[in-house]
Amino acid sequence: LWDHDNMIILPHLGASTEEAEDCAASMAAEQVRDFLETGAIRNSVNFPAIDLPGRAEHTVRFTVVSHDAPGILGHINEVFGEAGLNIVQEIAKTRGPVSYTVLDVDTTECGDCDSDNLCFKDVQEKITMLNGVCSSRVIYGKPGSGYAKNLEGDYFV
Repeated sequence: LWDHDNMIILPHLGASTEEAEDCAASMAAEQVRDFLETGAIRNSVNFPAIDLPGRAEHTVRFTVVSHDAPGILGHINEVFGEAGLNIVQEIAKTRGPVSYTVLDVDTTECGDCDSDNLCFKDVQEKITMLNGVCSSRVIYGKPGSGYAKNLEGDYFV
């Protein structure tokens, strides 16, 4: 058939079937849910793929978006150390100029705070305002909660 004069060969567009479109929509929804609930990123065009195992009990998950530059991760860890908070697991990856870090922080040392929200409010602001950090998010178990952004030197919550 390939060499036949009256034949035009076209690739099969299986991704255009109704079933494939439903599957792609479902997959996209699952990935957005995973990002909101756990900070995981998969199949992104401009962010690195990253997935940290589930949070242990008595931990809070932080995510930090920053520029890929020397020393930023060290400064982030320093803020937690100065606050007396222990990082129990951490992963950082880069893609092009973007760095994405996911950290789980032990909350058992937050006995002085009225709630986890108060315990991490100042820590989040200090991290977000570090030079090179674009935004941060604290995941308290509620999807989308705790987002903060560094807008040209101004702190936005």
